[in-house]
Amino acid sequence: MWVLLYAFLSLPLLLWLYQELSTFRRRQVLKRFAGPKRLPLVGNAHQMGKNPTEILDQIFSWWLQYDRENYCFWIGSNPNIMVTKPKFLEYILSSRTLIKKTISYELSEPWVGLGLITSTGSKWFKHRKMITPSFHFNILQDFHKVMDEYSSKFVGLLKGVSAGDSILDIQDHVAYLTLDVICSTSMGVSINAMENRTSQIAQAFRDICENVSMRSFHVWKSNQTLYRLASDYPAYCKTLKTLHDFTHDVIEKRVNAHKEGTASKRQIDEFSGKSMAFLDTLLSATVDGRPLTTQELYEEVSTFIFAGHDTTTSGISFAVYLLSRHQDEQRKLYEEQREVMGDNGMGRDATFQEISQMKYLDLFIKEAQRVYPSVPVIGRYTETDHVIDGILVPKGTTLNLGLMMLGYNDRVFKDPHKFRPERFEEEKPGPFEYVPFSAGPRNCIGQKFALLEIKTVLSKIVRNFVVLPPEDGLESRDGYLSTTLGLPTAERIKKEAYRQKYDPILATALILKSTNGLNIRLRERN
Repeated sequence: MWVLLYAFLSLPLLLWLYQELSTFRRRQVLKRFAGPKRLPLVGNAHQMGKNPTEILDQIFSWWLQYDRENYCFWIGSNPNIMVTKPKFLEYILSSRTLIKKTISYELSEPWVGLGLITSTGSKWFKHRKMITPSFHFNILQDFHKVMDEYSSKFVGLLKGVSAGDSILDIQDHVAYLTLDVICSTSMGVSINAMENRTSQIAQAFRDICENVSMRSFHVWKSNQTLYRLASDYPAYCKTLKTLHDFTHDVIEKRVNAHKEGTASKRQIDEFSGKSMAFLDTLLSATVDGRPLTTQELYEEVSTFIFAGHDTTTSGISFAVYLLSRHQDEQRKLYEEQREVMGDNGMGRDATFQEISQMKYLDLFIKEAQRVYPSVPVIGRYTETDHVIDGILVPKGTTLNLGLMMLGYNDRVFKDPHKFRPERFEEEKPGPFEYVPFSAGPRNCIGQKFALLEIKTVLSKIVRNFVVLPPEDGLESRDGYLSTTLGLPTAERIKKEAYRQKYDPILATALILKSTNGLNIRLRERN
């Protein structure tokens, strides 16, 4: 009995000794980077926060504390570098070997498997090459018609719920629109998400993103085996089943449509085989001389439903929220709509060519993505030592690329807390000083699709509604944002003292969201 008690009491000491010995070299090398002091066993995990909002606040606070430079923190025995320096970003994003994703992507594998976002090596290369033609210019033109159709339906639904200056959470409503668009365009399957809001799928996406984000910064929940002992594991399994069933149902519907001869001829025959819609490409493709397996089909479809739905939900929702708070910008956009569409054309759908002529709308979306990027942080993992900008980064280091921090770097963007779309005509950030869709060989393959959808929806909303804040007086009078992220401590405290109840509470749950919604009012234009 005494032996067992002694062994039990000695366990923490042995774990500490093992950690110190196994991390000694990396700790010595990483002293080149500033960062918070680590504790034995947990590192800095205890400082990361209890929810995605606190995580986002903490990584921003450290970034300011360490003079907007790269910094190092530890989750257990795993070193992390928060990367915001352009030379580091250029090296990492341009590399064709530094492409392994981080633990948050590994934690996503039970959900999306090894799809294009999570896979590496030859599988990633072959699948990327296979999928790229699905976002051909001609396909995007065809998709735009579908986006217009669903945007019109969306505007009709908004008219029904916005009567009498009702306050609505645009983030919640947009989630169903983007599900309809990604399934109907890339998958060729109609799911009627906007009309069937009782579906659990939108909430399942929110739950799984928060789960993965939180576990990434948790010492033992990040272990798939140990996580089975957690109290929230049964809820996680239920969410996984909802997502698995939904994806398999989408694939089955499209396969059956082909078998029954009811699949849309537009998507099958109008273009060459290289320009098929995404799911049709997968169903007809071969890899190494064989068709894709059922698991491979699931992985890519699940990945693209998530990426094509959640990121555009964030992009559209924050853009509409910014319309409500920045009335001068909204007026500029409305005037551009009149110039492009003509006074007599404001009630019809904008053509693909007209959408491309909306240059101020382009600037508005760029500025929206600067301050509220759909993906705030992306990651890479070093499988070997790397020398970046003259500094050794050891094997086994997680590189967190702070895409959101870039937008608040006053060395690149003057007065970064001021919302000013014109800055993108005047300031011209470098290619690795503003990368909301990543860059290099692993950049976002669907960024043109996402931008086209955001533009199409915003164009239609601006033409049909005046977008207002949830209460009068919440408009920005000086063009400044309500967020305190990226502000020095003194300014942050002062601004938080005047926080309004409808100001967004930002969270990084893989995708940028507002935990208290993005509340607005809509007033129909005459």
